[in-house]
This record gives sequence, C-alpha cells and structure tokens, in this order.
Amino acid sequence: MELCRSIAPIVTALLLGLGSLNAHAKTDQCREIGGMALADAEDETHLVGALSGELGGGARAKITSQVKTATGIDMGMEHYFLTDKGGALLTRDKATLTAVPGKASTYMLEINYDVVEARGAYAGYEGQFKSFGLIDLGAGNVVLRYNGEICKQAD
Repeated sequence: MELCRSIAPIVTALLLGLGSLNAHAKTDQCREIGGMALADAEDETHLVGALSGELGGGARAKITSQVKTATGIDMGMEHYFLTDKGGALLTRDKATLTAVPGKASTYMLEINYDVVEARGAYAGYEGQFKSFGLIDLGAGNVVLRYNGEICKQAD
C-alpha cells in the first residue's frame, strides 16, 4: 500500500505529460495528398497538366535550371497547382531525370516539391511531397504519380 502511495504522484505526472504530448501532436492538421498527373510541354521551359486526386485540377510548371549529369538531368522547377477544391499551391522543386536505356529522350522522373505558398482551401499548409513517373523530352509528355503529406499549424 505504501508503495502505491509513493508511485501515484509519479504515474499522475507521467499521464499528464502524455496528455500534453498528445495535445501538442494535435496542433497540426495534416492532409494526405496523392494522385496522378498528365502534362504536356508548351515550350522548352513550360508545361501544363491535368491532375486527379487530392490536387485534382490543373498545374503549370516552369523549368528554372538544368544541369546534365552522368545519368540524365537535374532540374530546378516551380509548380503552380490550382485545384478543384478552391485552393492553390506554389512549390519550388528539384527534379531528377534518369535516362531510360534504349529509349531515346525518355527519362524516369522524380520530383521533390517544397510548398512555398498556399491559398484558398490550402491556406496555411506547408511541407513537401514527391512524384515519380516518365517524361519523353522529344514528345514533351509527362505521366506521373504524386504523394505525400502537407500540414497546417493549428491556431
């Protein structure tokens, strides 16, 4: 019985501490995002695309830099996503294109998106997400899947 009385304050403090950790974990509102995109080149530095999934709507991409690598091309990019949910995201990104052997001008494409501005239904959200797919630089076509999570700090 004496042991229970001496442990009770410690257990109470631990439970209160866990409760505050849990409350802190709930300060962020996060959204899983995922879907597909099909895009076409407008010119050498601009693409437009249609998206399905959480970011369903349209996107416009701008290539801001290109560096040839031993396996393909690294690109700096910006994307502007305008969604059918009434939101918009602006991202600054790094794209890695890896040549597909035997397929001239075709590359595996991986993009890491970093949200720098969010409006409308996405106001206050920030974070990163990724995509992967294929790009045919000769035809100017892109097909990819995107996924990740963006979060909003609760007030």
